[in-house]
Amino acid sequence: MEKSIKSELIGVFAYDEDCKTFKASNGEILWTLNIRNELVDKNEMIKRAEKLFTFLENFEQKAKIAITEKLINYKNDFWPEYDEDDENLNWDAVDAGEYDITKEEFAEAITLYAIEIRADDIYCEYYDGDLFGGHRIHAYFDNDYKLLNADV
Repeated sequence: MEKSIKSELIGVFAYDEDCKTFKASNGEILWTLNIRNELVDKNEMIKRAEKLFTFLENFEQKAKIAITEKLINYKNDFWPEYDEDDENLNWDAVDAGEYDITKEEFAEAITLYAIEIRADDIYCEYYDGDLFGGHRIHAYFDNDYKLLNADV
């Protein structure tokens, strides 16, 4: 097995034998090529990673919107921005949604941390901006960059 693969756009991907992946860090984002499936063509994986890299900013914007749409209700219903034990809490304001985080605030809070190119999809991991108590957001996209699922 090769010890590394060079991408002209992303940099050098080093082989991680334990995980059977190639990993590279480009700025703030960790890139991974998942080759656990031995039928995967490494050159094709690099091409897919480089294609995504070329319009990463656009992808990030659209991904944040899709993730927000998927998780905003979960955030506002189960991870409130108020203290339920506050005896002075105005429950009418809570019911009216006055404490809810907006879609804009949600999308601005999350930050892309890692991208894993896999055989059948793309996995992305986001910092939650403390929306979910520091937990990571996991997002799965098809190879046309459409959100398949997102969870915490």
